[in-house]
Amino acid sequence: MFSCLDTSIVSTALVSISKDLGSDEDATWTILGYLLTYMSFAVCFSKLSDIYGRKHLLAAAWVFFSGFSIMCAGAANMTQLILGRALQGIGGAGLYSLAQICLLEQGPNRPEIVGALVGVTLSISYVLGPLLGGMIAAWHWTGIFWLNLPFGILAIIGIYTLWPEERHGKFDARTAFRKIDFIGNTLLILGSILLVLALEQGGTSVWKWASSVTIWSLVISGIAWVLLCVWETYLFFGRGDLKIEPIFPLNLAVGRVYFSCLIVTFFTGFIYVALVIKIPERLQVMYGETSVWAGIHLLPMLGSCAVGSTLGGAISKKKNLTSQTLVLATFIQVLGLGLLYGVSSPDPQTEKRYLFGFTAIYGLGIGLCFAACTMIAGIEARNDDLATAQGAVAQARVFGGALGLATCTIIFNQSFQEALDSGALAGLGRENMTAIQRTPIAITGLVPGSKERGVVMSAYMGAFGTELLMMLVVAAVAAVLSLLTYRKRPAPIIEAMVGHHHCDIQKELSGGLHRGRSARGGSRAGRHGGGEGDTERESASSVRSLVG
Repeated sequence: MFSCLDTSIVSTALVSISKDLGSDEDATWTILGYLLTYMSFAVCFSKLSDIYGRKHLLAAAWVFFSGFSIMCAGAANMTQLILGRALQGIGGAGLYSLAQICLLEQGPNRPEIVGALVGVTLSISYVLGPLLGGMIAAWHWTGIFWLNLPFGILAIIGIYTLWPEERHGKFDARTAFRKIDFIGNTLLILGSILLVLALEQGGTSVWKWASSVTIWSLVISGIAWVLLCVWETYLFFGRGDLKIEPIFPLNLAVGRVYFSCLIVTFFTGFIYVALVIKIPERLQVMYGETSVWAGIHLLPMLGSCAVGSTLGGAISKKKNLTSQTLVLATFIQVLGLGLLYGVSSPDPQTEKRYLFGFTAIYGLGIGLCFAACTMIAGIEARNDDLATAQGAVAQARVFGGALGLATCTIIFNQSFQEALDSGALAGLGRENMTAIQRTPIAITGLVPGSKERGVVMSAYMGAFGTELLMMLVVAAVAAVLSLLTYRKRPAPIIEAMVGHHHCDIQKELSGGLHRGRSARGGSRAGRHGGGEGDTERESASSVRSLVG
């Protein structure tokens, strides 16, 4: 929850941060710096937890997140704050991905409950961020970062005192180190960061689109993604004596249901994160609302999102209807966005009333989607790939959100540039122009009733409509792709979890009596090692209690 909160909590405190640290131009990097690392390290943490264990990696993520929150709170200038935010984002990525994995493994043996919990947590944290940021910034912006410290300390203590004992064989640090896919990790991080960085910086006119730095960033990003595909394919088919564990196993990529779910997650993240930022921004720009009240107006979407997450889990309580739930979720999102796109009333009260209702409809769809995608990823992945599967879903959601924000920035600045080219903003001034290109909220600093403000507002309204249309098209594509997750006769969820995650447990369930009578069966169990055998028997008992 805290890692998701920190993606947007700073957005409503940028003005306070800029004034206190004396830097307006680089303020948006406090968001971008966190987002770049946050979206890039989720799969890395997930795969490393397969090698070094969930408990230690989750604790390390909390240390990173809380420790660099202290650095952010104590920053004396904008450079220190941006660096702290980037390092904090690495820890945030670990919290985001590992929390979902650990909840599936250590939480209730009820996939529908786990899916609902993940969905509710995500919906609350994303929407609550701007609201809390505005409230805390009214006292002092450093409180945003100090807030993480006590919870981080409590979490680390809880991990090492309450975590169930992990049974593993003898740990060999050298062997574990050799398993790390350094090349895959590097290519994934490089491809993700450079793509979003080029789009964001180009979109805000910090870099020119034709500049060498923009072009090379996009080219290197593209090469990194291609090489990542080639490298992971090589590891899967021809690694020979290599002990490296692929960061993204190829069997996940070729699984129709899982990979379709992954792409749908990317597209829904593309829309959701952008919308959570853009709606409060619109209320501040168009109607002069404070950041706190703009955040409060997201509460209907938060509430319906939480309801959708709960329903998404409940629907599949007795029968595996996860694919149908995902299809329903995407079409509800299309409906909500279509209604939002149709809102064109200049009357503030009328538009707000529409916004409340239509964002609530969209929120219901996104909540259903959160729950369904979490459950599908858990069902479709094999036990060895569970962490990677959940980490990839987590990273796809955030990566999509980062690209969605960058795309919205590009759309607005294109509209703003057209207004500049028309000559109607000759008296705007270089400082105001740069500020508006960085963030549309800077429009509120223009003189009310002035010609320049009217022209910029008109450009903003046109851009917002284009952004919603773009989101609607993306949602429609996601709805079509969600149909690919359909199975004609899906197994019940408990059987699916046994079949895909715990093949060893399935054997235990079907042949336990035979092995109990057979000395050969006992020797075979012994070869697995005492620790793993104990874990399998405990897990089998757990599943038996559910299906028996």
